[in-house]
Amino acid sequence: MERSATGSVNDLPPAGSLYPLLLTLTSHCSPDSMASHSSLLIIIILLVNLTQVIVGENIVLEEGYTVTTIIDGDKLSVNPYAVSSLYDSSSDLIILDSVKSTFYTVSFSDSQVSEIKKLSGNVNGDAGYKDGDLGSAEFNKPKNFALDKKNNIYIADKSNRVIRKISKSGVTTIAGGNIRKIGKADGPAQNASFSDDFELAFSSQRCALLISDHGNRLIRQLDLKAEDCADTSSGSVLGSTVAWGIGVVVTCLIGFIIGFAIRPYVLPYTGSLRPTSGQHDMEAFPNPSGEASSDFLLRHEKRNC
Repeated sequence: MERSATGSVNDLPPAGSLYPLLLTLTSHCSPDSMASHSSLLIIIILLVNLTQVIVGENIVLEEGYTVTTIIDGDKLSVNPYAVSSLYDSSSDLIILDSVKSTFYTVSFSDSQVSEIKKLSGNVNGDAGYKDGDLGSAEFNKPKNFALDKKNNIYIADKSNRVIRKISKSGVTTIAGGNIRKIGKADGPAQNASFSDDFELAFSSQRCALLISDHGNRLIRQLDLKAEDCADTSSGSVLGSTVAWGIGVVVTCLIGFIIGFAIRPYVLPYTGSLRPTSGQHDMEAFPNPSGEASSDFLLRHEKRNC
């Protein structure tokens, strides 16, 4: 079977390797065109090799990490869209199911899910806008939230164009409640307006929520109350310090009392009787013969014997 000078698409090899493709293209060229394009083909091959080397050098594979599935949404009937860990908790998580507009708390035991509870959202998972009790509040498919150090949850309820707050007392609206329209107005929080695409991040240093207002291409700040930024661990640290100080004082006091009580038994009197003043005087002053009184008496006793 003869191959035409121009060739056909069916004669080309399948995609997947550049070098066989280049060889096939050159085989369809005449000797004159082959010579004229040889330098161009060499340049293309060199550029391809150089690109592969550059890309390979920009990739650094760091080892030592492990990926583990800790929550299976299919088994728990939950579609986790966003997740965050609670402050002062070693394992508990907050999960947002955006499809059901519902928040859940997840507890772990021995690295396994031990319990999942609905924290807030409509019973039927319906989207809406309703504040109040945790069990009856409604959200409109939010996709982002942030936690402060007291574990209050701030929700970017962008479909309702408001910012909501979940606390132990219930659900409230803290920004955008008077407007609820697309905009970029600043000012008092309830009179502020947002786009329909924004996200939140908590900043403890600023005591504020940082708002990435994508629709308006703005970074904005919502100042929080001082009580929302209080470090819950500071009270426990102070209490531990005070308790430690009291313990040291009480221990020292008890040790002093016990030591004083057992002192006569631990340190008995071991000294000898002090000499009388007469004996001291006799030993201190020599007799007329020049001898000490003790030597004189000893010699006198030997003479009597």
